[in-house]
Amino acid sequence: MKTQTRKEFCQTCLKMTLAGLGIPLLFRSAKSAPRQEGQAKKPEEKMVAYCGISCGECPAYLATQKNDDAMRAETAKKWSEQFKSEIKPQDINCDGCPSDSERIFNYCRICEIRKCAREKKIASCAYCADYPCQKLSAFLAQVPEAKATLEKIRKNK
Repeated sequence: MKTQTRKEFCQTCLKMTLAGLGIPLLFRSAKSAPRQEGQAKKPEEKMVAYCGISCGECPAYLATQKNDDAMRAETAKKWSEQFKSEIKPQDINCDGCPSDSERIFNYCRICEIRKCAREKKIASCAYCADYPCQKLSAFLAQVPEAKATLEKIRKNK
């Protein structure tokens, strides 16, 4: 699998968001209790990436939580074609961005926004004293929906 630059990843995120695919950069609400693997999410838990992308419809996350191999294969095929990258069904596994699980989508392992938020131990970039930093601003310029989500979180904090 080709390693993407941050710019390529941001473009991919935008394409996936516009295509209605979401991306597997997820976190649970800071107020939510930790869940055991396979335990169902509570309806009040909103899945949003550290960067603000709403990911409740992410096929990688859903396939993982449902343990649905057919959905993994379908998603891998679709994303491989759409993003001209080799994505295998076994790559379609994600328990969410803040998870300490090994099941994290490949790019999330190297995502600078995720890395920064985890180092600062914040549930969302919206809670960061440096909001919006240069890394995040560049991303948000390409994904205005994510910015709106972070602004809403900031307003309600």
